[in-house]
Amino acid sequence: RPQPLDERPWFTKLGLVHRLPVTPSANSDLAGADLPVVPVGFAAGGLPRLTDPTGRAYDYLRYSVTDRCDLACRYCMPETGEDDHALRPELTSFEEITRIVEVFAQMGVRRVRFTGGEPLVRKGVLKLIELVHRARPELSLVMTTNATRLAELAHPLQRAGLSGVNISIDTLDPENFRDVTRGGDLGRVLAGIHAALDAGLDVKLNVVPLGGTNDDEFGRIVDWAWDLGITPRFIELMPIGEGAKLPPETFIDANAVVGALGDRVIEHTRVGVDGHGPARYLEAADGSGHRVGFITALSDEFCASCNRVRVTARGDIRACLASRRAVSLRDLLRKGASDADLAWAVHWAINGKAEGHSFLDHLADEHENVGMSLIGG
Repeated sequence: RPQPLDERPWFTKLGLVHRLPVTPSANSDLAGADLPVVPVGFAAGGLPRLTDPTGRAYDYLRYSVTDRCDLACRYCMPETGEDDHALRPELTSFEEITRIVEVFAQMGVRRVRFTGGEPLVRKGVLKLIELVHRARPELSLVMTTNATRLAELAHPLQRAGLSGVNISIDTLDPENFRDVTRGGDLGRVLAGIHAALDAGLDVKLNVVPLGGTNDDEFGRIVDWAWDLGITPRFIELMPIGEGAKLPPETFIDANAVVGALGDRVIEHTRVGVDGHGPARYLEAADGSGHRVGFITALSDEFCASCNRVRVTARGDIRACLASRRAVSLRDLLRKGASDADLAWAVHWAINGKAEGHSFLDHLADEHENVGMSLIGG
């Protein structure tokens, strides 16, 4: 078993990790933190691969480019928005994001997902994709979006270097969609989906099963997605932020979704795709080669195989979606940090990661006070 952090020679107590108080704010202000003192020999042969004490290796970076969104889905964001949206100077610039991504790439990251909020509401986001793709053309660059602005941006995004999009859509009923998103226009999202397909982007759908809302549509959504050659994925509702405030009957686990799909799928062991996150897939029973994915944060925890690390729009690295523990890479950058300084801070953060998310621990409520849009989902 790995040594505890305070017994490992690299992890001298430098005060770099900040435990935030459990308040509605998810911001991490580490402007006063000193640059880490890089241990002798650290990164001497290049930046070390990103692993944690449990042996988990990280090759997938989720980077939030904004904490704002043009929708306010009931399980994600308060109707009037979060109380703690970043001001523009607080956001990491596109050049800072590119530098941070380059450091992660040196540490073994091979896939970068740009998230939000809604990433396409950030002005000039095409420039970001171009900068990162030019700096690291070997990286797989993908994005999670609500697709409301994708109809006009799908082709430019593909030309800039984006290879795929995961599109959030929980219902195919226009009125239901308007209710879930608090005012969203389903027609704009559908136009965005078709534009993404036309541009040659790899398209997946993200569907949150919601009791009393879309639980009669699972089969319809899968049939519609498969007709378009799209893989749908059902993501269990997580008790984070607004999602924690919904009544228990809203939660539907993946097994219930599989049951609702009936003979559309073959019910065998769900198989994942290496390096592509936590989704596990079932194959279509008709032999068409179609699949449907499931992300089961609660009913079948996948923390032991986690390969993802998150950076928020403010530049805070978060080792886990459920944790409020953060290190500000933005502040280190703005104080002149070297690649080794940044790599050391990243390793420090990752090596403080818990083995699980504690969603079901009745004594742990830290995750309930995390705004999903503020950390990038």
